[in-house]
Amino acid sequence: MTGHRSLAIFGLGAFGRFMVPHLRPHFHVSVHDQHDTADQARELGVTSARLAQAAAADLIVLAVPVQSLRSLLSSIGPLVRPDATVLDVCSVKLAPIELMLELLPPSCSVIGLHPLFGPQSGRDGISNLPIALCPARADATLVDQVRAFLRDDLRLRVIDTTPDEHDRQMAYVQALTHFVSRAVGSLDLPRTPMATRAYERFLQMKADLQNDSLDLFLTIERFNPYAAQVRQSVVAAMNDLEAQISQ
Repeated sequence: MTGHRSLAIFGLGAFGRFMVPHLRPHFHVSVHDQHDTADQARELGVTSARLAQAAAADLIVLAVPVQSLRSLLSSIGPLVRPDATVLDVCSVKLAPIELMLELLPPSCSVIGLHPLFGPQSGRDGISNLPIALCPARADATLVDQVRAFLRDDLRLRVIDTTPDEHDRQMAYVQALTHFVSRAVGSLDLPRTPMATRAYERFLQMKADLQNDSLDLFLTIERFNPYAAQVRQSVVAAMNDLEAQISQ
């Protein structure tokens, strides 16, 4: 999978930039974004490419919000190589994979990835951090190559799953925690010498989210088909507790 193959990253946001140093030793990396990437690409030591140039890469990594995917895929669909491999790194998997299968040529291989970490949690290295692998349209040999690269070259802990099972689990692991954490983060929580361990966890929840964008939060909550039910269950449980307190 590695060697002198070309790899294009579409989307040079926080995670797109974070990926570059980890991928640059293994591929000829180019980047494309709706905004001018020339200065950032130069700082990262990679090539800033026009849309058609980036779409012609052997491997394409989509690092854009789900809400931008349809437009991007419609633009690059006619331009990608017939034998290209296209991967996404969205926080949900059913929606982006459905779009890739719909809008990319049927000869393209499609694989969903979800790195279960980010620039903050991976700032000291990514060794042994988890990543979900969701093959959608790829032969077994290619999937094995991708898995081996993630495991052996990037030293990640690969979790094989399906898009549906991924989103079911992430409704709790991610949608629930982000929902509660953002609610806690909206409060003006004071630091106090009387803080208990439980209260310190609330403060840490607020700190963990301070660099997460609203777009990421909305992606997690809106595009996971199982998230709404989990949120509603939590709200109902809180309302029940409030009713018991008020009796």
